[in-house]
Amino acid sequence: MFHNPGPWRSRADDSDDAHAEHADRGCEEFEDPAPDGGSKLSKSELRQQALKSRRSLAKDEVASRSGLVTRRLLQLPEFASAASIATYVAKSDEVQTAAVISRALAEGKKVLVPRSDPQSSTLFFAEIHALSELSPGHFGILEPAVSSPRFPLDSADIALVPIVAWDEQGHRIGYGKGYFDRALEANRGPVTIGLAFESQRFGEVPQSAADVPLDIIVTEERVLRLRGGRR
Repeated sequence: MFHNPGPWRSRADDSDDAHAEHADRGCEEFEDPAPDGGSKLSKSELRQQALKSRRSLAKDEVASRSGLVTRRLLQLPEFASAASIATYVAKSDEVQTAAVISRALAEGKKVLVPRSDPQSSTLFFAEIHALSELSPGHFGILEPAVSSPRFPLDSADIALVPIVAWDEQGHRIGYGKGYFDRALEANRGPVTIGLAFESQRFGEVPQSAADVPLDIIVTEERVLRLRGGRR
């Protein structure tokens, strides 16, 4: 097994019900000029609204929009020049990543995907060489084998980040546990690229000192290069 940098703590991969259970803690209200008119929402209310919107998409619509996101992502110079990528493995209603993983592997890139440890709420990145190496793990999400070689997040050139809600300043919220932002704060090597649908956009996403803005957001309609990012 390759160098083990220790656990990479992530917010990502609990079940939606588990996310909701954690999401209602410690939320402050903010003025949200959201697409539907800008009501005053708490952070957890915004999260639930965004998840409801995403879950309303039919399976073929998710696939179609994901294809457009993928096309834009693959055209980025950051993807073309990357020797290694770290990426989430998508759940059914997230922007799908299987095509990105397949393309990266076909181009000879090192691909790192997460494996979760629910007992410690940690996540490790492990290298895979084929999608067939993934199997359902905790919460039914596809994960690499326990024996897969682990690598530090800093060894990736780009990191593809899942999004529940986002704004045009590069702010995002996930499922409410905060692990992803702490991981990004501790590992500033990769260019962070959020993958999202336009329907997940809000006028303003509330942030805390621990939240880390993204460098780039890719949607089915556009690519946003963000001044508020880390670069």
